[in-house]
Amino acid sequence: MKKRNFVILIVLLGGLTTWFILKNTKSGTSDKDKTAFAVENVEEIDKIFLTNKQDGNLLLEKKNGIWLVNGKFEANKPTVTFLLNETIKKIRVRGPVPAPARDNVIANMATLATKVEIYMNGELEKVYYVGAPTSDLSGTYMYLQDSKDPYITHIPGFDGFLSSRYPVAENDWISKLVFDYKPEEIKSVDVDYPANITESFTVSRKNEKGDFEISASESAPAGNVNYGAVKSYFAMFGNKTCEGFAMFEASKFDSLIRSKPICTITLTDNKGTIHKLKVYFRASNERDHALYDNDGKPLTYDPSRYNAILDNQKRVLILQDIVFNSIMIKYSDFFFKQSID
Repeated sequence: MKKRNFVILIVLLGGLTTWFILKNTKSGTSDKDKTAFAVENVEEIDKIFLTNKQDGNLLLEKKNGIWLVNGKFEANKPTVTFLLNETIKKIRVRGPVPAPARDNVIANMATLATKVEIYMNGELEKVYYVGAPTSDLSGTYMYLQDSKDPYITHIPGFDGFLSSRYPVAENDWISKLVFDYKPEEIKSVDVDYPANITESFTVSRKNEKGDFEISASESAPAGNVNYGAVKSYFAMFGNKTCEGFAMFEASKFDSLIRSKPICTITLTDNKGTIHKLKVYFRASNERDHALYDNDGKPLTYDPSRYNAILDNQKRVLILQDIVFNSIMIKYSDFFFKQSID
């Protein structure tokens, strides 16, 4: 009797084990590794490769503590930090894709998903695909390589989808920072106006005490220089960012660099590093504001924006006058103003 009960118990346990394995194999939820999209130690990530059929490829790579975009431009630090700490680290699985929708989700992901490769300490750590949002826009369809099924993912506390956090367009990742210096980090600034050389000038640091000098051409206008304004000029070079990047065809870009800039700003820091910003007029178009002057005539150039090239890079920056007018000043702007009685 005891032997019979023991056999029955073994059969029941074996059946229960088989049922449990089959159940979890179908649902794809038994192996946590197959649903673990998140990476906990994001500080160890040193390379992220993004690719999709619509936009091509994009490589984010950390070298000497600095993130680079496609090996050419410095990445926008807040954007990369947000991806690492607020997305890659916090992704969680809400549940498997419902069976009726599974085939459609897989078909859509095959053509529209963005592939994400994450490397840690030089080794490939994780590969997953980011698909479209769910119909209620509160989740995102994602598939972890080698798993059985796609899943609906989300970030706890965030009511939205994650697809937009993985853009492949280069300009979405490039840093918009042009100048970001503290006054004590600058050795000299030269501002050259090719069409108005009399207003060109150079401000230089004389010593570590914070004394400065300003020089201009012999033909520069005469005036009583306000050395307080000269001393404060270096303070204008903190957190100067561009609005964005202009899309120029090769021929148009070549034409721009052959033209004469409005001004060229050359900054030399205390380490001897030189940054040169060439500023050009930006053609007015229907998308700009203030297309007409006070007489109703169309404007040739945008009065509030400029095109610019930094350090001879192969890209065109869009500068806002309201941001850069404090450093695009003329020699005569340093003069004490004559009081009018």
